[in-house]
Amino acid sequence: MRWPWSASPPPRLDDPQADVLLQDLLSRDASRIHAASSQLARLFSATTLDALAPHAERIEHACDGVQLGGALLSNDVHLKAALRRLRYWRERSGCLCALYPDYLFFNPRRLIEQGHVRLLEQGVAEDGWGDRHRVACTSCSRHWDATDREYHYPWWEWIVVTDD
Repeated sequence: MRWPWSASPPPRLDDPQADVLLQDLLSRDASRIHAASSQLARLFSATTLDALAPHAERIEHACDGVQLGGALLSNDVHLKAALRRLRYWRERSGCLCALYPDYLFFNPRRLIEQGHVRLLEQGVAEDGWGDRHRVACTSCSRHWDATDREYHYPWWEWIVVTDD
């Protein structure tokens, strides 16, 4: 057993946003981890991602065994998405838009407002269930269909468009 006073203090980061997120993610407090991982899973700030990416394994280790709760969907989905984002960024695997299909909570309307995608066309989904947003990534120009879905909570289905 490790005593609280024998644990090494969490590292401090120069980037203020990264520092707050890291302290929350290492806190072992379920509500702080949930809030920080939800924010990190949708983060686009290059400086903040650069600062956090080297700490992905430390975050994962610190969160191991913490029960994050959740009713219909386990809240650990946010932590998994945040860790996937950090590793993807660290490995320079490509444009962050490639992660849209892996996380149900990328709202195309917010991404349009934030300037990460631009709206090309809006309509109804092919199956008639939900609005469809045809968007293009402002970083790599990849086209996506983002469809509003709902089952007890709103979520979005992202499909890359290959026939443009």
